Amino acid sequence: MSIGLLCSVVRENGIIPMKKVVIEVPKGKSGTIEARFKDTLFSIDEGEKSTRFTLYVPDEMLDELITKTNGSIKGTSGSRPIWTSFIPDYDSLAEADDRITLIEVSTPDFVISPFVEKLKERSENSGKKEEKTPIEKIIASTESHIEFDKEKFILAAIAGLVALIGLFLNNIGIIIGAMLISPLLGPIYALAVYIAIGDVKTTLRCIQILGLMVVMLVVISAISSFALSFIIDLPLTPEILSRTDPNAIFILMAVLLGFATMIALSEGIPEGIAGVAIAAALLPPAVVTGITMALFPEGSVKAVILTLQNVIGLIAGSIIGVVFLHIGPRSLFAQVQSRQVIIRVAWFLAIAIGFLVIISFIV
Repeated sequence: MSIGLLCSVVRENGIIPMKKVVIEVPKGKSGTIEARFKDTLFSIDEGEKSTRFTLYVPDEMLDELITKTNGSIKGTSGSRPIWTSFIPDYDSLAEADDRITLIEVSTPDFVISPFVEKLKERSENSGKKEEKTPIEKIIASTESHIEFDKEKFILAAIAGLVALIGLFLNNIGIIIGAMLISPLLGPIYALAVYIAIGDVKTTLRCIQILGLMVVMLVVISAISSFALSFIIDLPLTPEILSRTDPNAIFILMAVLLGFATMIALSEGIPEGIAGVAIAAALLPPAVVTGITMALFPEGSVKAVILTLQNVIGLIAGSIIGVVFLHIGPRSLFAQVQSRQVIIRVAWFLAIAIGFLVIISFIV
């Protein structure tokens, strides 16, 4: 039996995609939480000091469930992990209670229950709700991109060297191969997400990581080109020269690529594929900047401008993408803060884009 046929049989029998949510809270908080689970399939395990709830909810109901349980939160601690907004009155939980305050979300293979049948009927009668990825899951997917990772920097360096070879050989296939292994998407994706939730500290860290990657690509390309020039004759191929001509249209292209990449990731397209769009706009111009600094200094200013156009455009497009997808914090206070951050960043990007457009006409 094929996978597609199996899936259709499963759905005909009333089995729908579900999430398993385990919540454990101090015993005194269980009454507040239980009242919010009336529309879910759940069980209760009473312990000596805590109560554990095990819930099963359809995928499209998960984000709504988290929003509902967020209603009685008190206080807004910037250092508190964002998933704790799921637990009502988190600030009133003493340090001793922190050890028994827990949330875990997982995906079971399938769930069969009469209650699930009722949920399916209700969903069909009210119309299918749009499935929204919880912000907690989105943030979890960015955590590997907000710290310095030497393996990713090594991978970026290798991608830069492969692109360098492709540029000197004027071979577009090799350049595309370099894009496929480039890890440049991660910092830009994380940057857009943390701007959307108003986390300034982590946003600055993402900018630092992205900046270091781009500078590293430029430096490695410059050193490699300078060293190779003593061994072989390095031609300035059309692939290289085409990336020494800044134009305002490249900013629009980068904005569209950044936006499209965020939409692609939200649709479940693998990061390795979606990241090619980011690498296409950023990797070759950064490498060409290094090449021109070593071999063609008079063209390096134009290459730098083109690289900056692509960096700013990609960031702007990615931020537009996360705003379009309604990615943001849950609490009202945090939403106000995030809007302020987005507005300030938008003004900065608008000024930077205007400056780069003007410069592109001058050089």
